[in-house]
Amino acid sequence: MNLVLSLTERCNLRCTYCYYKVSHEARSLVMSNDIMEAAIRLAFERTLSLKQRFLNITFFGGEPLLCLDSIYRGVEFAKGLVRERFGEDALLGQTTVNSPAPKFRLRFAVNTNATLLDAEIIEYLKHENFRIYLSLDGPESHHNICRKQVGGEGSFKLIEPHIPVLTKLDTVVLSVVTRDNMRSLSEAVRWIQTQGFRNMTAAVDFDGKWTDDEFDVLAAQYEKLAEFWVELKRKKVPFYLGTIQDKLKFRLTGQRHRQSSCHVAEGIVACAANGNLFPCTRFISSKKDAPYILGSVFDESVQIWDGPVARDILDFFNRDKDDCKGCALRFRCHAHECACTSFYSTGNIHEVSPEVCTHERMLATICDSAICDDL
Repeated sequence: MNLVLSLTERCNLRCTYCYYKVSHEARSLVMSNDIMEAAIRLAFERTLSLKQRFLNITFFGGEPLLCLDSIYRGVEFAKGLVRERFGEDALLGQTTVNSPAPKFRLRFAVNTNATLLDAEIIEYLKHENFRIYLSLDGPESHHNICRKQVGGEGSFKLIEPHIPVLTKLDTVVLSVVTRDNMRSLSEAVRWIQTQGFRNMTAAVDFDGKWTDDEFDVLAAQYEKLAEFWVELKRKKVPFYLGTIQDKLKFRLTGQRHRQSSCHVAEGIVACAANGNLFPCTRFISSKKDAPYILGSVFDESVQIWDGPVARDILDFFNRDKDDCKGCALRFRCHAHECACTSFYSTGNIHEVSPEVCTHERMLATICDSAICDDL
């Protein structure tokens, strides 16, 4: 089970493509301790009800490092719940190789722009074995195109001092591709790899304005990325490039994105700063009339997991979208398989954005061609 806690809607950056700039328009709300603890307890009980023994808690925002005390408190509260249920030695083996296996596996993660990091915070994240999801688009000239501070200055200089240590931790780089920065995408990915990062993905900002000419430019960049990925694999260099690798994984293994990567409302629940619960991260909003609210952290759990939104999500999982029937690519296509992508690009999990469909066909063709050429 994965619990995502949107600790705050506040952020010290104003990235041009931020998908929360509407739903977090005021950028002021901060999650209370009561809401955070109720969300952690709910997710813990949900995990047990599913007969699982693993809970991942992701601290999210806004920028969650603006709420460090909440992170510290949340970690200790979660540990306390596990010890209360399974005993004082329940978490043995959490961070060490040779100690006994834990009775319950508890893991933490944080999504951060890294501009507020310091040595003390880094040491804490390391000690608690956090997975770090790092918002980084590439070198300064590429990164600063879209990731800007409140005053309009680029944010790269604030991140740069921490890159060497971040490459040595469990860090996943998350990059965003826009029509403004796409022309240097392949160079940016190469730069990220040469810094020492071993895990990244680059997601497209589907804003409804991509033209055929712009997709042609992006296609040329993807071809370079596919060649780069194949080159690394030939040399046995460890580097997970989700943009290319996932498309190939689903083709070669026969897996579906929904079954192996997308656990919306089943293996994940996201909590907004006001305590509203959502199926995944892209849905988070503190607005009273926000779509796809599963319930509140203070509701009876049966209302959350068996309510109308939960049933709608189950329907999403159990049938193909009408627009995609018969498409050979549908099981590895974000337009068909990813509820988050469908929601933010169309406003509805059951609809398909023509823009996303065009992109997915293009990317799958490029990835398939790259591996066929290599074989």
